[in-house]
Amino acid sequence: MEIIPLGVGGAFTTTNYHNNYIIHLNEKYLLIDAGSTLRFSLREAGYHYTDIDAVFISHLHFDHVGGLEEMIMQRFWQFKDGQHSPLKTTIIVHEKLLTPLKRLLCHGLANQGRTVEDFCEFICLKEKEIYKIEDYSFTIFDTSNTHAEGLLSFGFKLASLHANIVFTSDVKRLKEANILGHVDDNTVAIFQDVSFTFNGVHATLEEVLDYYPNEYHSKLYAMHYNDNIEEFRDKIVLANINIVKKGEFLHF
Repeated sequence: MEIIPLGVGGAFTTTNYHNNYIIHLNEKYLLIDAGSTLRFSLREAGYHYTDIDAVFISHLHFDHVGGLEEMIMQRFWQFKDGQHSPLKTTIIVHEKLLTPLKRLLCHGLANQGRTVEDFCEFICLKEKEIYKIEDYSFTIFDTSNTHAEGLLSFGFKLASLHANIVFTSDVKRLKEANILGHVDDNTVAIFQDVSFTFNGVHATLEEVLDYYPNEYHSKLYAMHYNDNIEEFRDKIVLANINIVKKGEFLHF
């Protein structure tokens, strides 16, 4: 699989775009979250909304869902030879997030006689239910209340026959989220949000290193980090973790 980091920054980033990704799986392109900066980051990476085959939404903070409606609308209002040729947007969500997401989208989409379903096709997954994308297995795990109290949130595991990645999305209380429960001998990368200063809703570097056993540190890929990350370069080297960088493709 090839992973394209469209952005790696936190909600208030001014330099790194929101923490959104494209995962290239054989002939399919899976978008991970659709934050408000998507309209810029997608184009900068050389992609268009119509290139995306499906989008996974982890939770409803604006840096993860703020650009979704525009994406849906741009795909729907396509014209070929003067004829309306709409493209529905396939959205993958945990079953718990389906109703809140539809409620959010209906304010902009459910008008002029149309419903949200006219624009979207939802793939609604239960806990541990496997969804196949090409030769890969996609499963969602529940991290609700471990990012922000009272907030529904979800990570995922993406696996081929011999390797998998774990994507935490946003997590503060790692032990409660039980991220390690989804890591196994075939895990080649753990995409973990990391804050390099105190943060009430994101795990700090110290919390991340304390949670994961030493043998997993080299598999950690820090994302959703502070704009001033260069100030912590020495700490990062000492920690023996990887830093995901905007626009630098990863291959697993």
